[in-house]
Amino acid sequence: MANFGPIDTSVLYGQANHQSEDVLGDPDTTLTVRRGDISFFRVLQLVPRHIRVLQVLQNMGFLGILQCDHIEIDTHLITALVERWRSETHTFHFSVGEATVTLQDISIIWALPIEGNLITGVDIKWTTQQWQNYCHQWLGFRPNENAFKHSRIKLSALLDWLLNNTCDDESPFDVVLQEARVCVMCIIGGILCPDATGNTVSLLYLRYMEIIDEERPSNWGTAVLAYLYRELCMASQRGKTNIGGAMQLLQIWEWSRIITLAPIPSNNAVDLMPTVIGVENILPIPPYAARYVYLYL
Repeated sequence: MANFGPIDTSVLYGQANHQSEDVLGDPDTTLTVRRGDISFFRVLQLVPRHIRVLQVLQNMGFLGILQCDHIEIDTHLITALVERWRSETHTFHFSVGEATVTLQDISIIWALPIEGNLITGVDIKWTTQQWQNYCHQWLGFRPNENAFKHSRIKLSALLDWLLNNTCDDESPFDVVLQEARVCVMCIIGGILCPDATGNTVSLLYLRYMEIIDEERPSNWGTAVLAYLYRELCMASQRGKTNIGGAMQLLQIWEWSRIITLAPIPSNNAVDLMPTVIGVENILPIPPYAARYVYLYL
């Protein structure tokens, strides 16, 4: 009988509860990937954001995510990776050795900041009215009571607001910042750190967007990596059927490491050049992941 676990269990001691134990017994162990980015990018296509909002997103470190757009997730590829993930070492175990996602990968693939203030904190027990007031102050609108789940807000409430509101050249800068915060909340809840349902996002992240410092953005890369490790550790346990976290990042990371599995990246130089909107409005070169955008739409 084939053995999918380690020969020596002195280090990889969690094999009995590992996902790979079910490979022979269960005919289909493919994981369901939680994500909420499809609706977000559809809204951006219908109502493109103003250049002023994009510049704020660049200062916050999130513009690279928008430039990479939406790609389809290969759930079988993700499942195969999870079966090789070991929570004891936080690495993937391949036949040629171990490998793992690093902060450098996050910086190159998505251009997320990996230095600055760490994203930490504990849950806050506020009333719905308090959360409504908080959203009104920092997001620019007051969501309905049914948009909240304790300290979390439904992504649909944020997307509805983006669909019906956009700033212009005459909008006050505070309004521009509020719209940028709404976009970032959608990015976090739909792409970077999807929760168990894939349709809400914690308002605790908003604490790190109250003051936007373009000289020293918050360290979102570390938070995304820690969340990804957590999701991989949970999904690698026996009986788990779904996984969240930055799956687009993980898929592109594997394509860059195992090139025989990767699609042919875009060679169109126009797609990978800076976006020039005006003499003073030039958006930077898209990050590494952008070369796969148009291949999986």
